[in-house]
Amino acid sequence: MPEVEIVRRAPSSDARHDPLKYRSRWIGFLLLGVVFLACGTVAVMLPTMSTIATSTVLGAVLAIAGAVTVVQTFQVKSWAGFVWQMLCGAAEVVGGLLIWLNPLKGAAAVTLLVAIVLVAQGISQIGLAFKIRPQRGWTWLVIAGLCSLAISLALVLRFPFPNITYPGSMAGVALLLAGVAYIAIAVGWLKVGMERSS
Repeated sequence: MPEVEIVRRAPSSDARHDPLKYRSRWIGFLLLGVVFLACGTVAVMLPTMSTIATSTVLGAVLAIAGAVTVVQTFQVKSWAGFVWQMLCGAAEVVGGLLIWLNPLKGAAAVTLLVAIVLVAQGISQIGLAFKIRPQRGWTWLVIAGLCSLAISLALVLRFPFPNITYPGSMAGVALLLAGVAYIAIAVGWLKVGMERSS
């Protein structure tokens, strides 16, 4: 008889804890998405600044976005995409610091660094997307990753934008798309939490 009572009590205990778990996860991804949107907006506005200012601000923006990603990732250690998201954050932090520490290297060097960061970001986002598939929002990560790779290629080849001199704005577009992807994941976690609590 006592064993039957224990079995009956377990579901109610899970029901109490699940909503909190899903709530913290969707809020974490929502905040991450908002940070990426804010950083992307700042980066898109960079063409109005000088090359040195662009390098400094863009490096700081990428490093901040990466740092927030790493911190948020530690909040979801049991998540299937933990390793890939950690790689995304690490690539952004390292790339951002490299750009920030080399503001005097010139536009060409900054463009090349941004292209390298976007390649690393794009590959990690696509890897993350396939790791968490079919979770809601995974397709947005694929789109963001492919766009990061395409932007990187455009920066390197300067085609079809031969006169482009604004790598910051291009990186900003990639950050904006990543922000949308993380918000889509947040909405997915919110819906799962609502379904579990209903």
